[in-house]
Amino acid sequence: TNMNAFQRTALAVLILAPCAQGFNLPSAQRLAVDPAIIRRSGRNHHVPPSSSHNDPSTTRLFSTLDKPKESSVVEIDPPTAITDTSNKILGAPIPYSELTIGVLKETYPGENRVSVAPESVKMLVDAGLSVVVESGAGEKASFNDAAYIASGAIILPHAKIYDEADILTKIRPPDELELPKLAGKTLVGMISPGINTDLYDKLVGQKTNVFALDCVPRMLSRAQSYDVLSSQANIAGYRSVIEAANNFPRFFAGQMTAAGKVPPAKVL
Repeated sequence: TNMNAFQRTALAVLILAPCAQGFNLPSAQRLAVDPAIIRRSGRNHHVPPSSSHNDPSTTRLFSTLDKPKESSVVEIDPPTAITDTSNKILGAPIPYSELTIGVLKETYPGENRVSVAPESVKMLVDAGLSVVVESGAGEKASFNDAAYIASGAIILPHAKIYDEADILTKIRPPDELELPKLAGKTLVGMISPGINTDLYDKLVGQKTNVFALDCVPRMLSRAQSYDVLSSQANIAGYRSVIEAANNFPRFFAGQMTAAGKVPPAKVL
């Protein structure tokens, strides 16, 4: 009970490592743990210079006992950059200063959201990117064009956005009119490729580089800032209660006063 998390993990490895011999796998080998690991405490795992564990053969956490002379590290050649720079999507890395992000206005009936708010535009501009916003893109979300201009964006008509932008952001999947304009571009938004299979095939066929944010794994800590599912579900749940209260003809909460008693609403 007095061991920290690091010590408990190392001890568990010591106990479970011999079980690897029970698997019929060619690579299954017994694992040994540096005994000094068990003695270390806290978050500082520094070994004194006088320790015998400075020897590279003994400082690794895991080592194989069956073949101590063979290295278990597999060397992989670094990926070779594609030299064809005629297409920015397939070319070498591009500096932020040479990239332009285009924010499109949503055309789906009843869709009032916008993919990028003025506050986010300012962050992108400060990072060195150029941002162009379709005129009126944020009006239904209470963001006028002046707010985008103040954040450093350039307001352009619909057709010009596709000409100027390398990366386009959108909430809803593109419709049949927008689809051809995305050829050779990068699209960031919600695509639902598992449902919109025809749309996915068309985007692949015209070499559109797509980041489907609705497919980002939510359980990864580093991916939580990209989450577009649970965040929107949270808003939808909040709004549903407000809509229900507006349509329900009675009180939601129960009340007990001198003038009488009101039973609480029953919600299914």
